[in-house]
Amino acid sequence: MESAGDRANEVRDRIIAFLLWVCVVTAAFWTPVHNLAVGSLKAGYSSHIVLVPFLVVYLLWSRRAEIFSSPVYAFRAGASIAAVALLALTASLLLSRTGWHAGSAITLLAAMLLIVAGFATLFGRPALRQAAFPLFLLILMLPAPSFVVDKTIYLLQAGSADLTNWMFSFLGVPVHRNGFVMTVPGASIEVAKECSGINSSVALFITVLIAAYETLHTTWRKIVLLVLSIPLSIVKNAVRIVALTLLATKVDPSFLTGRLHHEGGFVFFAITLGLMYPVWVLLRNGEKQEQREQEKDIRQPLAAAYPAAGRL
Repeated sequence: MESAGDRANEVRDRIIAFLLWVCVVTAAFWTPVHNLAVGSLKAGYSSHIVLVPFLVVYLLWSRRAEIFSSPVYAFRAGASIAAVALLALTASLLLSRTGWHAGSAITLLAAMLLIVAGFATLFGRPALRQAAFPLFLLILMLPAPSFVVDKTIYLLQAGSADLTNWMFSFLGVPVHRNGFVMTVPGASIEVAKECSGINSSVALFITVLIAAYETLHTTWRKIVLLVLSIPLSIVKNAVRIVALTLLATKVDPSFLTGRLHHEGGFVFFAITLGLMYPVWVLLRNGEKQEQREQEKDIRQPLAAAYPAAGRL
């Protein structure tokens, strides 16, 4: 009979083997992985990419009791995923010869699938199901196509400009709008691409995604929290633009060029999380209430069937 110590040692050995496999895959795909890391640090719209592996490791470790409780080898499952990875790699090689830029993204997808294949092989299908969400987050490392990024930025710009214009009118500030340029007494501002708030919007979406996964259990509540993060991203950006503009026109013009403008994103990010907090509390309390009612429904038939149980 296998002891708890033996099981712990077996899990440790499999984790070490998996980490070695990750190193092998990373080394084999070093050029696209290195280019991805360097590009994410240089490009303003993909800075989150370098943080994704740390999030995946954290989520795997936080659920280690469930994920690594009973590891088994699953060579067939691992081979199936590896076969898909090899197909993706073949497709990327063919696309690279045509000059299509998507080939590098598909190459990275193949590398991620090989990592998942190693996980499935070493820990089995039950562990793969438990770790499905953290491993799925690896897809956030794939660089988004430029047309998707451009369209997202445009929608954030348009939404922020519309809401900013409305907020100025609501506050009684005279405003003249020409596309993404708005003129108020004492200042003229443009909701440029750099002011679209895409970085903080992505950060907010990932933060809410993790919070929903860690604290909520019902799918529809997770979806509600995620969907809410999208309009609140626009609200956050509009509040930032209006606040900086009013501070510049009423207090000091340097507010439009100072640290609060360039480095104050975290302040407004925190405000957005504060706005989402009451919604999260309502969703969480509703979930707890449902759980209590379900437990009550289970206890009542038992109490009827065993009336003397409570006197033992």
